[in-house]
Amino acid sequence: MHKPKTPEDIENEIYISVDILHQIGNLRVRQLIKVISDTNDEIIIEGILKVFEGKNNRTTIYEDQKNAGLILKTLNPKTKMSTESILHRVLENWNKSVEELPFWLRENYGNETLKRTIIAIENQKLSTIEEDKLQTLKWWLGLKI
Repeated sequence: MHKPKTPEDIENEIYISVDILHQIGNLRVRQLIKVISDTNDEIIIEGILKVFEGKNNRTTIYEDQKNAGLILKTLNPKTKMSTESILHRVLENWNKSVEELPFWLRENYGNETLKRTIIAIENQKLSTIEEDKLQTLKWWLGLKI
């Protein structure tokens, strides 16, 4: 494994790790976590968000996101990106069973910021899927809005 230098490198390393998951378990993603532990947080987050956006039509979307979530949970990278921009990017394709994303959002932004963001997003035109995922996000976080 080479040290990822770009968000695309991180995205690809997650996919490679998932592709061999049935052979070696999550060993490769755990190695990836160690390799990128000193990588710029913005690069890590951008690579992970690309996985949660799910624009590549992989059939392993749950496993892809679960392993991206493991990186979020373990490294807890920080970002200056707004919660609204993150949610707009991931809501459509986020697998609702991947709890690491909502918990990372709460850890980094806090419940009050998330509440304000969710209220703002709920007042926008959303697809039925996005509305459903927003409700699930609130459920995961125990938010009463």
